[in-house]
Amino acid sequence: MKTLHRHGKYDNNSTFKAKLENVLLPQSLDTLFLYMKKHPIPEYEKFRMKLLSLLKTEPLPAKDIKILEKLLVKAKNLGKDREVGIAAISKLVEVLGLKKIPALNKAVSLKCNDYYRVYLLQCYVIKALASVMPKKAALAYFRKFTEYRYGLWKLPRYENVVQKLDLSEAVKKGPLKDGVVFVDGVTEDGRAALKITKCRPCNILMKEVNDGHIVYEVICHQDYQLTNLCNPNFVLTREKSIALGMPYCGHMWHDKRAHKGIKHPSRKFWQELN
Repeated sequence: MKTLHRHGKYDNNSTFKAKLENVLLPQSLDTLFLYMKKHPIPEYEKFRMKLLSLLKTEPLPAKDIKILEKLLVKAKNLGKDREVGIAAISKLVEVLGLKKIPALNKAVSLKCNDYYRVYLLQCYVIKALASVMPKKAALAYFRKFTEYRYGLWKLPRYENVVQKLDLSEAVKKGPLKDGVVFVDGVTEDGRAALKITKCRPCNILMKEVNDGHIVYEVICHQDYQLTNLCNPNFVLTREKSIALGMPYCGHMWHDKRAHKGIKHPSRKFWQELN
């Protein structure tokens, strides 16, 4: 295999700049409320109360609440439940470590580690679902929801699986800045391979949630859906993730047009890829 990129730097103090409006708007919850209208769950009010308990924070000043209410207007579905909406955005303010809420349209410096704690909202959704159905069913419901959610996205079309090896740019800026230790490359028959041995999203959420199955559904399973959105001819196979107890995540992207056999490499392949 021809190695293309290696990245070994991992920095817990990395920061990046983003507009608060883009970070504080709980778009995943907004889409969830829409999905639930089409796919009702049992005991919705019990689910709602459990979610509110997980989103509980110290009350914000009235002036900050007014800012959050302006933001909530943009969440067409979540905005119909003001209590849950304000609780969700208040929790985002807390996990981002914001002492006060500056202008939403200005870029602010955020810690990369704090940014990935934003995904706690999705973890809380699964926990709330597990209060009204078996955990296995809750995970399955959330998986169907994420497939629906990403199905609404329009992503740039890739023509070659090697284009999926894009972490080399992501680790230079944005919330993944110096937050993934990996090696990637191309096999002799043109498949794209990626081995991750340290992952910021996984590390942050595991510390907060301590449940690999929940973390996997929130940050890992989406890779399959996003692969298909890039090109329906692409197929992702993977060694189980770090979240599920593996020492690494081994991704292999195949192209059905070029690769007749969609076979995942043996564990020896991944162990030798360093």
